[in-house]
Order: sequence, then C-alpha cells, then structure tokens
Amino acid sequence: MAGHLGLLARLRVRHLRSDARFLLFAVGADIDEDRGFLERTYQVYLVIIFAVSLALSWAQVIDIIEGLRETLGAGTSSWLACTLLILAPAVAFLAWGVSGIRETPIRLTGPDIAWLARVARPEELFVVQLVGSAVGIVFVGALAGTLLAALAGEPWPVWVTASPLALLTARLFALDAVLPRSAAEPHARRAVTMLAGVTVVALGVGLVAASGFLAALVPRLFTPYAFCVAIIANGFLLTGALNWSGKVNMAFVVDDNELYAARSAMRFLALVDSGAYKEACRRRRARRGRQSRRTWRFGTGRAAAVSHGLLSLVRHPASVLGLLSWGALLVPMGALLMVSNVGVGVLLTWFVCACFSLRTPLELGRVFRDDCRNRLVRSLLPFGRLELLALDALPALAVTLASSVAVTAAAAPALGADALLAVLLASALDLLLALSSGLDDPSAPVRLGSVLVTGFAGAVVAFFLVGVASLFGPVPALACALLADVLLARTLL
Repeated sequence: MAGHLGLLARLRVRHLRSDARFLLFAVGADIDEDRGFLERTYQVYLVIIFAVSLALSWAQVIDIIEGLRETLGAGTSSWLACTLLILAPAVAFLAWGVSGIRETPIRLTGPDIAWLARVARPEELFVVQLVGSAVGIVFVGALAGTLLAALAGEPWPVWVTASPLALLTARLFALDAVLPRSAAEPHARRAVTMLAGVTVVALGVGLVAASGFLAALVPRLFTPYAFCVAIIANGFLLTGALNWSGKVNMAFVVDDNELYAARSAMRFLALVDSGAYKEACRRRRARRGRQSRRTWRFGTGRAAAVSHGLLSLVRHPASVLGLLSWGALLVPMGALLMVSNVGVGVLLTWFVCACFSLRTPLELGRVFRDDCRNRLVRSLLPFGRLELLALDALPALAVTLASSVAVTAAAAPALGADALLAVLLASALDLLLALSSGLDDPSAPVRLGSVLVTGFAGAVVAFFLVGVASLFGPVPALACALLADVLLARTLL
C-alpha cells in the first residue's frame, strides 16, 4: 500500500497550498509570484497579525466561558461540560454517518476521478484522506477541550486529551458503519445501506438523547487506564476501516462522487454567495435524478400550498438539518440564555452566531421564496403574501417548533430556568424567523424610506431588540418577541 502514499500525500499538500494561495489573494498576497524580501516580509506580517488576532479572540472566548461558569454555578457548569463531551461526538457521529450513507466517505474530485481512480488503490486514497481529516479533528477537539475545561473549571490537559479522543472514536466508528456500503455487491447494496442507516440513526440519536444521563459517568473515565482502553479500541476501529476500504468497488466510488466533484469545483463560490452555491448544488442533485418519482397527490385550495411545502421536505431531506440547526440549537440556546439572565457578553456571542447563520437564506422560507420567484405561478395563486407564507412554511415551521419545544423543555430544568417562559420565548423566536422570511418577496419589497428591508435585516433587528429587552427580564423579552411577531405579520398583510 506504500507505493503511492507518498505521491498522494504530496498531491494533497499541493492542493492545500493552492487553496491557501487563492484565499490569500483577498489580502493582496501571492505566495508563488511574490518571492522578494519585502513580499515575504509582508506575508510573515500577515501570518503574525492573523495568529495574534486568533489568540486574542480565543482568550476572549475563554473569558466568556468562565463568566458563564460563574453565572451557572460550579455544579451546573461541570454537568454541562460533561454532557457536551458526550453530546458533541454523538452529533458528529450522526452527521458523519448520514454523510457517509448519502455519499461514499472516499472522496474524489473531478481530476481525481480522471487520473487517480485508475492508478491508486482505494485503501491508499482512504489513508491519505483519513490522516488529513484526523489532523483537523484533533485540532478542533483540542480547542473544544480547552473550552470544556474552562466551563468545568478543571485542569485542561485531561479535557484536551479526552475531547479529541472522543471525536476520533466517533469518526472511526462512523467509517466502520458506512464503508460496507461502498464494498457491497450491487444486489445487496440497498440492504447494507439500510442496515448502516439504522445503526447510525439508532446509536447517534440514542447517545444524543442519553447524553444528559451519561454525564455522571464522565468523571470516572478520566483515568489513564480508560484512555489506554479508548486508544486500543480506536486501533481496532482503524483496522476495520482499513480492511473495508481495501474491498470497496472503485466503479461505485467514482459514480457516487459525482455530486462531491461538482461541489468541490464550486467550493469557493460558497465564500462569496452561499445562497447561489446551495442552489447550484440542489440543481445538480436534481439533474442526477435522485429525487422521488412517486406521484404526489396535492390537495385543493389552501391544502395545495401545504402539500407543496411538505413535498419539498420529502424531496430535500437535507433541508431538515438547516431547520434543526435553528430549531434544536440556536433558538433554544437564545431562549435559555435570555430567560436565565446571563451576562451581556454571553448574549452578544449568541447574537453574533445567529447573525452569521442568518447570512444563509432560511430554510423556513425556501418554498415561499420559490413560489414568489415564479412570476407566472405567483400571479395565479389566490393568496396574499402572509397567507402564502403561512401555508408554504407550515410543515417546516412544525419541525422547527417541535424541536425547539423539545430541546428547550428538556434543558431548562438543568439550567434552573423557567421552562414555560423559555418554551414560549423559543416559539416566539421561531415564528419571528418564519415571518422575517416573508420580507424576501421580490414582487413586494418592503422599504423604510429608501432602505430595502430584507429578511436578514428584519431578523437581525428583531433579535437585537429581543436581546436588549431580555436584559430587563424574561417577561419583557417575551413581550418584545410577540410584539415583533405582530409587527412583522402586519407588515406582510
């Protein structure tokens, strides 16, 4: 297997260097052409500035986490850190498993398909890709370990060791679960895929649901003996993954990488226009013909719009992840922070994360935006803007509300927050997100004077006002959120 490993490793390094060169164009640097003393000095200067900025930013994050620990108390913060140590690998395992079922974990770009697929063996490609991803996992795990150590108020070496080890275990276990799909015979592939899906979903969802209860076991595992056992287990998992990678069908791998190769060719578009990137990927998937082909019986009248929204969820299951990122993560987190009366710094951190997430068009309003862009169809729909938004977004809003209510109600008692107020606030924030999507109707733009009000601007302003109101208590925050919902609904009439 060592025949092409060196060549593949050097090729991967050259790809990383090319990506870095492209990104450095944004700051006026070219690491290939600018080789003079002054140019190299400027590049070193950029690296130093970037490193110092990251160090200062990370120190600020650590300070915010320590402030959160003081607010929550030693017992609650320690339990939360232990829970996250189980929850993060469980979610990562679920994400890696689902990704590996949708597309083979041996990833090939367009040039790789044209050249490497005929020369290199699959286990060689797998090893090089696994080493590259392991470096990133260890780095991210180490950073996450420092955050968990700051949250738990304990020495960081144990957490910095445990966090990357847990993530690596989740990664290797996910590979062992999904690689048999790439190695199965064509007649047995569907059954193997179903078995892998059941394993991934059952184990991932089970660990996520039980993470709060398993948190009590975490301190007992912080021993050298437990770490040695985990390393040995990872060795066995790695052996199994290598064994399966040597049996994969390269013809299937090449065919299964069609969508990944297309995404890889457009990857830098995501930095400029993430909405256009996602739309291009969606159209690419549609051209491949993987959508459901069964006849869908639409309802009549208002049920037709609801059926359209439901069909969109069925045909684009990946959109559920976007809904859950808000419904099960960002919205419950914001509601719990506002109800718990945390410091301004913690609340500001959540607000910044929400603003960055809002840069991508919300999945809640995707069907509504599609209907509004189709001018021929929109002119024939007997619905006003608010009614069409409510009908199109109803299935997606149901998923978002259900996940928000479940997560908020489960987490509120552990944080000592009022569960009823937190659930009501989370529901109001979900409704706010859905209503703000109605501002993106191109046929009826909303303006304040000469300023165009978009869904992004409306949601950001509303979140900011609700966050400011939460500084005076959870009841003013809920009242502000409900008032924002009413104003947005009135604007859309």
